[in-house]
Amino acid sequence: MVNPEEFFSSEYQAARSRFVTAVEQGGGHLSHVVYQTDEAGRELYTDIAWFGPKDPRKALLLVSGVHGVEGFAGSAVQLAALGNFPVLEDNTALVMIHVLNPYGMANLRRFNGNNVDLNRNFHFSSDGWQGEPDGYAALDKFFNPTRPPSFDFFYIRAFLAWLRFGNACVRQAVTGGQYHYPLGLYFGGNGLEPEAAAYIAWLKESALLNLDKLMVIDFHTGLGRFGQQSLFMRSGPGQREELSRKLGVTVTPSKTETKTMGYHHGGGGSGVYRTLFTGGELTCLTVEYGTYTGLKMLHALRAENQHHHYGDKNLDHWSKQSLKEAFCPESKDWQRRVVTQGSELIERSVNYISMP
Repeated sequence: MVNPEEFFSSEYQAARSRFVTAVEQGGGHLSHVVYQTDEAGRELYTDIAWFGPKDPRKALLLVSGVHGVEGFAGSAVQLAALGNFPVLEDNTALVMIHVLNPYGMANLRRFNGNNVDLNRNFHFSSDGWQGEPDGYAALDKFFNPTRPPSFDFFYIRAFLAWLRFGNACVRQAVTGGQYHYPLGLYFGGNGLEPEAAAYIAWLKESALLNLDKLMVIDFHTGLGRFGQQSLFMRSGPGQREELSRKLGVTVTPSKTETKTMGYHHGGGGSGVYRTLFTGGELTCLTVEYGTYTGLKMLHALRAENQHHHYGDKNLDHWSKQSLKEAFCPESKDWQRRVVTQGSELIERSVNYISMP
């Protein structure tokens, strides 16, 4: 019996190797949508596993690693599902997108090789890649110091920023997505990034956009209480309540709608499916597994961004390891909870799409 935490891998290449092997052993069709090499010459892939008919009427789509370093958890959940494969109806496909941002996972970054947050990059109009949240310009020097990371009274400076601008403004400024500071946190790019463009092209060629029922689950980490699974969905209250009842778990308004998380953003990945899907029923869930406080997360993101741009990019540097811990804690209890909750969610979701 494999312990849930054993599905976690120590680095990207190990996670990919385990995923590819599990798909091949499980009889799935394996392809990849993104191939890259990073600065070290390492090969990076976004792998796609397809189980079930090529022309299904229903499908469950599982996406990991949109934010690279968050892919450790999503990959573990996908690997666990492959180890305990759900029973599918004859007309149903299970599709897994393994690490949409391989550069970020391989280099312990939330962002891709162009410093772009892919979850702020999925726009369908040039108007989308514009603007910045109120307060970002005033906070730019605090968010994005132009030097390697060091002790610089971060928590005192953060406290002063909170006093001056207020918690809501600072939270929105740092997480809302911005399009004017290419080296800054949460940069959304100036156009579709290669990963986003390749994924959209693959979706358009796939059989997923005109189904009777498509359910998408996008796995993330960082938001919420430590080890707690939170499900977000952009829809009307009635649909969320019905889905909560059928899944047996609470589904809340999307992060762009709810006041719980305190911010909103554009260019999110779920907008791709809502834009392109022409079939019957579409359900898009964003899943978060909570880790640490927002201030600790900001400290880790800030330091890693400094090291990436102004340091030597060494993955053993404390800032890289702090970022990995921030989004994928070493805690075995946290890892067990993620895999257990994620596996149960996949099983419940398979049962849900099987309903008439």
